[in-house]
Amino acid sequence: MKRMTAMNKVGMVLALFSMGTGLWAQSASISPSRFYFKQAAGENGVQLLRVTNNGSRPETFQVTFANFASEGNQGKTELVGADYPNGCAAWLSASPAFFEVAPGETRDVEIRMQVPAAPAGETVRWAVGQVRLASERNALNEQGNDVTGMQIIQTFQFLFHVFQTPPALADAKEASVLSFSQVSAPGERPVTLMMEVENTGRAIADCVPYLDVLHQGSGETRRELGKPFSVLPGGRRQVRLHLPEDLAPGAYNILGVIDYGSRNDLAGAELNISID
Repeated sequence: MKRMTAMNKVGMVLALFSMGTGLWAQSASISPSRFYFKQAAGENGVQLLRVTNNGSRPETFQVTFANFASEGNQGKTELVGADYPNGCAAWLSASPAFFEVAPGETRDVEIRMQVPAAPAGETVRWAVGQVRLASERNALNEQGNDVTGMQIIQTFQFLFHVFQTPPALADAKEASVLSFSQVSAPGERPVTLMMEVENTGRAIADCVPYLDVLHQGSGETRRELGKPFSVLPGGRRQVRLHLPEDLAPGAYNILGVIDYGSRNDLAGAELNISID
């Protein structure tokens, strides 16, 4: 890994896990899709979520929170229960949590994090926020004239992710590359490589992958960026990276690099391949 010391780190802003559903994603939007809190145990924090109604009629929204896990190495989010040991849904609230937005307007919602003054507040935690489009209709239309009140019908939603890292763990980032290989068939273009990354630290690893590609015959080098991603503490992630289709034939040395947010270190692995 001698080439690692000569590399310049790449800084990128990571955007991940933003999700909308169908046509509603075209008429409403939220920003940002990720929140990073850095509160010490016993502290409170507030950040703003912006909910925009791009449609032609007023819409009513509701904000709720749940815990999530990301098992396996595919980066998939799965909602889990309130007893999930790494969750912080119970520490979160929204103000307002239920509101209406007029057509063409944006509403600022306070996302509040209240970290308990307990050992649990000294650990990295995460949760997911859900912004649902709530359609009101009169319960009289559904249940007869002897029923009063309003019924909330939950429909589409956006998800945003919330991460809480105590200041003492801000630099506790470590990651390693478990494997690096070519997964495309010989002669196939584009050449596809696969890296598997493990978060071995106590903080969330926000990763930027890239390839330093060296043509061993001519000495020509180029850098190819991959899509950024996150790995939770103790988690793994498989990442596919593609080489440019216009690479000249020959023998190549490929250095796969993961910039995981450490101030000083990078993770990486080397691979020698031949392109016809």
